[in-house]
Amino acid sequence: MTEGRDQESGEATAPPAHRGAALAVAMLAIGTTWNVGNMGGVVGELGDAFDISLSTIGLLSGTVLLGVSAVGALIAPVVSERIGIVRTMVLALVLCAVGNLLFAVSSGVALLAVGRALAGLGLGLAVVPGPVYARATGGVKRVALFGAAVQLGIAGGLALSSLLGDAGVSWRVVFLISAAIPLLGLPLLIGRQAPSYTRSAKGGFLRLAMRSPRVWRLSALFLSIFSVPLILGSWLVHYLSVDNGLSVTTAGILAFVMFGVSAAARFVGGTLSERGFSPLLLAGGAAWIAAAGLAILALDDSLVLAAIAVVAAGVGFALPYGPSIVRAEALFPSEPTEPVSMMTTIAVIVPVPLVPWIGSLLDAGDGTAVFLGLAAFVAIAGLLNVRPVAGALR
Repeated sequence: MTEGRDQESGEATAPPAHRGAALAVAMLAIGTTWNVGNMGGVVGELGDAFDISLSTIGLLSGTVLLGVSAVGALIAPVVSERIGIVRTMVLALVLCAVGNLLFAVSSGVALLAVGRALAGLGLGLAVVPGPVYARATGGVKRVALFGAAVQLGIAGGLALSSLLGDAGVSWRVVFLISAAIPLLGLPLLIGRQAPSYTRSAKGGFLRLAMRSPRVWRLSALFLSIFSVPLILGSWLVHYLSVDNGLSVTTAGILAFVMFGVSAAARFVGGTLSERGFSPLLLAGGAAWIAAAGLAILALDDSLVLAAIAVVAAGVGFALPYGPSIVRAEALFPSEPTEPVSMMTTIAVIVPVPLVPWIGSLLDAGDGTAVFLGLAAFVAIAGLLNVRPVAGALR
């Protein structure tokens, strides 16, 4: 997501040995973002077990998780300064494990919320130092690896919860497994040497950003490629199974395909951008591809078209990832982390109220309208970025 303010625009001094760092970065991303998708396949079970509505489940799956993760991202630079980058990443994995364990053994909604809050805090503490450590140990390619692993984590959570839920396995088992996933990354991180940074603090981006149409245009694209997939992580499986009549397993596989394709397409988008491929396709055009996929999901319930739609959405959401971050950094080259931090934080916060609201709309049978609305927003974001944002703010 963003490199965070713990290193600002300073230079990183990498430790001499980084064997296994790539796997550590990947497991950090997978272990913490698994929480975004692991409720998707057991929505019905949770509703029956606790006699709660979809809007309440939306509060747990999205609002609590993402709201607390935004707080975690804000305090991550301070925590990283106090205890170090590597220890912060270890803490993030531990919090996710404990949060899922509490969720698994919960006997009431209050403890469910506490579990999701702890997992959200872990997620927030991971997304700032994770890319910082990735860049220090492997450069831009390792940052791209972190971004791809984020998508794989969401996809894994969706797929496993759907497969086990459809097989009649208790939702508690789903969350016990979710508690184990973050622990897999601990041996890869514990004892690693953290990179050191020379900090600078120039600031001033927010003042320029507030009056710049370019910032608002690019922010709309960030919302379409970050916020909408986060919303889909909560509701895509439920929508495909309830509104489109697919089995939960099939819906989970399709959700996995969407995020899996998205992970691969993030690498492709960065490569195409480096080779000078059409900026139009990698900005506005890609958003239209994603919008078309969402519209197909809204208007047709056949399995074949649903498969085409999730692939289109996955590609469309992912291609602008690398180019958009580069364009954001270019807006304020003296302190490039500031625009990236601002836009990604907003993109995480926006789904907080939307996830439970969308849950209530799905509960009322308005799934078609929801997906058409999401498609329209993504298409408008693409239209605003037909002329890609370029250059620094003055």
